[in-house]
Amino acid sequence: MAVTTAAAVRRLCATGLVRSALAVLARGVKSGDAALDVAACTALVHGCCRSGDVAEARRVFDVMPRLGVAPNEVTYTALIHGYFVRGQREMGLALFEEMRRGGVEPNLYTYNCLVGEWCRTGEFERARLLFDEMPVKGVVRNVISYNTLIAGLCRHGKLKDAVQLLEAMRREGIRPSMVTFNLLVDGYGKAGKMSNALHFFNQMKASGFLPSAVTYNTLIAGFCRVRDIARAIRAFSDMKERGLAPTKVTYTILIDAFARENEMTRAFEMLSEMEKTGLEVDAQSYGVLLHALCMEGRTMEARKLFQSMDSKGVKPNNVIYDMMIYGYGREGSSYKALRLIMEMRRIGLVPNVASYCLTIRLLCNEGKCQEAEALIDDMVRAGLQTSESIHRVLLSARARLGNSTDAP
Repeated sequence: MAVTTAAAVRRLCATGLVRSALAVLARGVKSGDAALDVAACTALVHGCCRSGDVAEARRVFDVMPRLGVAPNEVTYTALIHGYFVRGQREMGLALFEEMRRGGVEPNLYTYNCLVGEWCRTGEFERARLLFDEMPVKGVVRNVISYNTLIAGLCRHGKLKDAVQLLEAMRREGIRPSMVTFNLLVDGYGKAGKMSNALHFFNQMKASGFLPSAVTYNTLIAGFCRVRDIARAIRAFSDMKERGLAPTKVTYTILIDAFARENEMTRAFEMLSEMEKTGLEVDAQSYGVLLHALCMEGRTMEARKLFQSMDSKGVKPNNVIYDMMIYGYGREGSSYKALRLIMEMRRIGLVPNVASYCLTIRLLCNEGKCQEAEALIDDMVRAGLQTSESIHRVLLSARARLGNSTDAP
């Protein structure tokens, strides 16, 4: 019966039926026939973590000794990873220490998991200590071990250290993967060091890897970051010539780059090309264009684009509404800004503090104190905090109105 219970739990977890597997375990406990093997219990812990229920995973983990099953390194790693994914870092680190105190040796996946977590927070000395400990403990590092550390170093701008790690990786006889090169292209691209980014782009090809859309996107983004739009477009053309379809990310990067350079005609051409390829043009793509138009004071064009979104089936989000309110604020159109705030509230969106304050100031400047006061009340109802300066603006506006009424 015990073998049947264990097999049932493993089978249910493998098919994603974690709740059913937990029910089998509960029935077994109730009937006194819950002897399970470590594989079945580990499958339950892993299944609970994957479904986001780390608390349930911990309950299974804690009940294991009472069922005569000792957690092994795989069980510990599943729960540690679950804690990290859910943002419960301290719980994960405490469990790792508990694992070591209990004499359970970490495996490759445990080390990779811990190195990744230390890298995420930029604590590279701790990450490197664990990384260097692996061969000492007889754990053979793999390409994921190296990529995890390289990713962290690149993300925090430690590019020379990342390159040294690539060289160490090769010396250890581990072949860099496409991910390795993508990380370095992206790292140097974000640092604006495009000659280095191109070096690793070419190394990738020399190593027999075909650059992916992700590779080209990072390269194009890098060129755009250093405002070398000509080379960004060449990379874009090369991408298409190699038979790689540009993605939504590719087009959004270029739309943003053209908009930042105030080349709005080319930005709109990119948007049109994106639509023709059948890619979904989302709020982010529109937001990039609206931001540029509003910053340039081209509110009429921004309004036309904003109004066209509905016909394309794209719903404006908070960011887009707030940007349009900013645009109207720049041109001094208090009622247009107010109308958008009311529209946002009607559809369940909450304007940001800046949108409220800008509109309130405009209304006060125009002596529309009643509307301004109503907007302050609405701001409070929306759960936002008003400032002393906004109340002073309203009081000043009221004083001005009073003085003008008293004047002969």
